[in-house]
Amino acid sequence: MADTDNAMSMQDPLSVCILTSQYFGWGKIGGFASMSRTLAEALAQSGHTVSVIVPRLSGQNACERIGDVEILSFRPLDCREASRLIRQSDAQLFHSQDPTFLTLLAQRIRPDAVHVVTCRDPRDTRDWLIESRDATWDRRLKIPLNWLLEGSPLIRSAVRHATGVYTPAYCLQEKVRQMCRPRSRVGFLPNLVVLPDTIPEKPQVPTLTFIGRLDRRKHPEVFLNLARKLPNLHFVIVGKAESAARERELRTRFSDVPNIEWTGYINRFKEPQRFNDVLSRTWILVNTASREGLPLTFIEAAAFGCAIVSGVNTDNFAGRFGRHVTDGDFAAAIRSFLIDKDEVFRAGERARCYVRDIYGHNTALAIHICEYRKLLYTRQNQA
Repeated sequence: MADTDNAMSMQDPLSVCILTSQYFGWGKIGGFASMSRTLAEALAQSGHTVSVIVPRLSGQNACERIGDVEILSFRPLDCREASRLIRQSDAQLFHSQDPTFLTLLAQRIRPDAVHVVTCRDPRDTRDWLIESRDATWDRRLKIPLNWLLEGSPLIRSAVRHATGVYTPAYCLQEKVRQMCRPRSRVGFLPNLVVLPDTIPEKPQVPTLTFIGRLDRRKHPEVFLNLARKLPNLHFVIVGKAESAARERELRTRFSDVPNIEWTGYINRFKEPQRFNDVLSRTWILVNTASREGLPLTFIEAAAFGCAIVSGVNTDNFAGRFGRHVTDGDFAAAIRSFLIDKDEVFRAGERARCYVRDIYGHNTALAIHICEYRKLLYTRQNQA
């Protein structure tokens, strides 16, 4: 009878606290921030109680509410304030969107709860060296602290002791196993993306799009130089640099290239239609970064039937749905790809079908909730 009662109770609304280093809304614009907000809002809209704990940024209050999600923030590096927020939380389950010192604190303060970690961008020594090599001086000075808070042995220990450990890309599972040696198996939790009903009609002129920070690790110069080499194609660049001087320098250097469309930064939560319009026009998403986990932009672009050309090939996305550039010659890869335009559209269709089946919003959300319930049910029966 007790088992039946437990199983029935697991159908009740969940209480989830999302732990994240960034939440889209106060200056953070990357994939982690976007995915944290997308997941939080999807859970809340499904009737679950959701809170978020995140370091406070400029313009952010200690407690805010966006929709049905409560966002609690603490002064950066203030462990006492972060600990207080965790201690006051009545969440059944804490879900870290990439492991940080918050993961460690939550495990120690709330051992009664279930602790889930999604390793979105596990960085080994080689990855940290790339981060340092391609970073601005400002970012480079912060790397030792970032490593301490996100990649040190203490953080890996937190992953090792988590109730459930997951990645959003299949190929990252073995990397996490080797880096962290978690006690539980490394599972898969897909990102959430909303697909349009059909693939939008693409323009006659092939349109290539770059989405990301205009900083050195993303190598936007490679994309912008393609516009000079391929003057018959249209190039759209979405994003901004952390440094205003860096952005001015790029815009000045390429101001004479007429086939570049500078859209600037697009807030996909406040301006969803504008963001969708860019992807609707895009034939090929181009990623020129030196390293990535699984770029959220791959999934978002694929949802709109865009092919992928990239030096990064997480889960063989570029290899299956476009061109994986292994020699740095993006121009040659694009020229050969566009010889058969129907092949480009077929690649986009395959990408869309894959994303629909794996990352479609309702499917991916159901997988999250199912995993949460399994972990909670197991914890209940162990108590």
